[in-house]
Amino acid sequence: MSDQIAAAKASEQAASRAALIKLVFFAATLIILPISSYFFTEKYVWSGNSNYAAITAICAANIVLIAYIVVSVMEDKQSFKDAEEKKISETKKER
Repeated sequence: MSDQIAAAKASEQAASRAALIKLVFFAATLIILPISSYFFTEKYVWSGNSNYAAITAICAANIVLIAYIVVSVMEDKQSFKDAEEKKISETKKER
């Protein structure tokens, strides 16, 4: 019984660690990508036009946010699928 509890705690810690890593990755990307895209496009793409560079930075920030939402939804669907499979396997064991 204690082996099962230890395994459950280990999987919870791994899941929380993965969520934290994902959050830090997207937070860093949300900081770095818009700022770097602003300065890069202002200097090399839009030839000093800061309005277009700001629009590019806004688009980059929105892309990161959309990517985070998509990854979160996909992960949530996977966890529901795993939970359903576990529930089905437990009901089959009871039979």
